[in-house]
Amino acid sequence: MYALTYDGTTARVDPEYPTPQPASGEALVQVLLAGICSTDLEILRGYAGFSGVLGHEFIGVVVTCIDQPDLVGQRVAGEINIGCGECTFCVRSIREH
Repeated sequence: MYALTYDGTTARVDPEYPTPQPASGEALVQVLLAGICSTDLEILRGYAGFSGVLGHEFIGVVVTCIDQPDLVGQRVAGEINIGCGECTFCVRSIREH
């Protein structure tokens, strides 16, 4: 699979990025469109010491979902501001943290 990766110094398209294997409670999503936003640009300037895959705002289609196979084929959107539902903030209804 393709991924736009950042190693802390260089951003590059990796055409051989390994396909993740979803665990229970997760889904594998084929990304159709991904945006590069100001957060990604700030990461390139050193924000938060991040390294990994860029493009956290996306739309795609569920390819695999172990726990809910009926989701396969469903269109989904990814967003970094969705809470886990379990941490201290989420329990207090502060989901965008």
